[in-house]
Amino acid sequence: MHKITEVTPGEGLTLHLTYADGATIHADVSGLLAGDPGVFAPLADRAFFEGVQLGRRGRIVTWPGELDLDADVFRMEDGDPDKPGEFRTLSSTPPMPADPVSLEVARVLDASGLTQSEAAARAGMQQPNVARLLDPQYHGHSLSTLRRLAEALGYDVEVKLVPRQQDRAS
Repeated sequence: MHKITEVTPGEGLTLHLTYADGATIHADVSGLLAGDPGVFAPLADRAFFEGVQLGRRGRIVTWPGELDLDADVFRMEDGDPDKPGEFRTLSSTPPMPADPVSLEVARVLDASGLTQSEAAARAGMQQPNVARLLDPQYHGHSLSTLRRLAEALGYDVEVKLVPRQQDRAS
C-alpha cells in the first residue's frame, strides 16, 4: 500500500504525485474523461480539477463530492490511454533505496520481541520516535538516539566507515 505525501495539479489534466518512499509520478488523467466520463465529468472544469487534495492519510487523491482515486493505481503499469477510464504516466522517478540503519533497527527490535511502545518506554522515548527510526525512508538517524535505543534493547552501536565503491566500467 503506497502513501502519497504531496499532490499538485499540473498543466491540462495532469497530476504531480510524491510518495512517502520518494518516488514521484507525473500522470495524465485525461483518459478518465474519454467516452462516457460518468463520475469523472467534473474533472473537465479546471477550477474543480485544481481543488485536488490528499485524503485518508495519503492513501487517496480526492476532489470535492467524494470523487477520488486510490494512491496505488498510479503505481501500476500504464493502462491504454485511448480506453475510457484509463490514465498514463508521463514521467516517474523510482523510490529511494531503504536506509540500511532503519533496516538494522527493525531487525534488532524484531529480535527483541518488544513492541515499539515497549522499546520506547525502555529507552525513555516516545513511540512515534521509534517508529520514525524504523521507517526505511528515514535518513536522519542520530548516533545518540541510536545508542539510547540500542542500550534499551541490550545492544551496542558500532560505527564502521568504508570506502565508496568506484564505478569500474570506465
